[in-house]
Amino acid sequence: MLLEVKEVSKKYGAFPALHPLSCRMESGELIGLVGSNGAGKSTLIKILSTLIRPTSGDVLLDGRSIVKNPSLMQKNIGYLPQDAAFYPNLSAVEFLMYLSALKKIPKKKAREEVEAFLEALHLSDVRNKRLSDCSGGMKQRVGIAGALLGNPEIIIVDEPTTGLDPEERVALRNILSTLACTKLVLLSTHIISDIEAAATKIMVLKKGNLLFCDTPETLLHHAQGHVWEYILPKSLRSEGLSGVSSMLQTKEGIKVRQVSAERPFADAVLAEAALEEACLCVLEEVF
Repeated sequence: MLLEVKEVSKKYGAFPALHPLSCRMESGELIGLVGSNGAGKSTLIKILSTLIRPTSGDVLLDGRSIVKNPSLMQKNIGYLPQDAAFYPNLSAVEFLMYLSALKKIPKKKAREEVEAFLEALHLSDVRNKRLSDCSGGMKQRVGIAGALLGNPEIIIVDEPTTGLDPEERVALRNILSTLACTKLVLLSTHIISDIEAAATKIMVLKKGNLLFCDTPETLLHHAQGHVWEYILPKSLRSEGLSGVSSMLQTKEGIKVRQVSAERPFADAVLAEAALEEACLCVLEEVF
């Protein structure tokens, strides 16, 4: 499936949540949507999920407008919002079977899918536990299972690893990576490690503007020559530095890694850019 975003914008009153942007996404891609809070990620996701209409522009699914015909997307999408709603008195199994009924999945097939996702997302032990008694991480995993029910062709998840422990995050990344071999997966996050190993495309949003949309390899190539490493001079404080990706206390002093278009200090040396630093380069607009 091919999803084409054509000069889409969104305003809330006079406030521009999204400036006109265009991009292409297709089956076989896992796209990492990156940006800080307020960048416009959730607004874009809600437009793609047909929950809100753009102020201008259009979104085409295999050449047909989902703005004019939302059902085209709705029958093909699995969507997990950042703040998913749950029925607290239902158990995990009951809630997932309820979602299966809403998606019109045959009961036998629904039971098979529910059991498979409970196992894959480490929920088997709490299958009959009321959601009101589940932790935030458990609820998040139930929400992820609900989004994947029915074998959707397009999977959109907004901050899906919130509340998950490291083992659960790895399990989720593996599931999404496998699905992206044949489906379109869009994962919105501010945690770069969630997409570092699996993303085939990176989209970077800042204040409603799409600053970058290309492969991780291209992003890393652009970042070379813009990441510096040095021991922070004792006469300086770290609070005033911008573009800092990491600070580490060593026996020599505080080792700083910083993105900058120019050498920040005389003794700073160039370092190999990591993907998180490459994204920071875009957000700091150093290239």
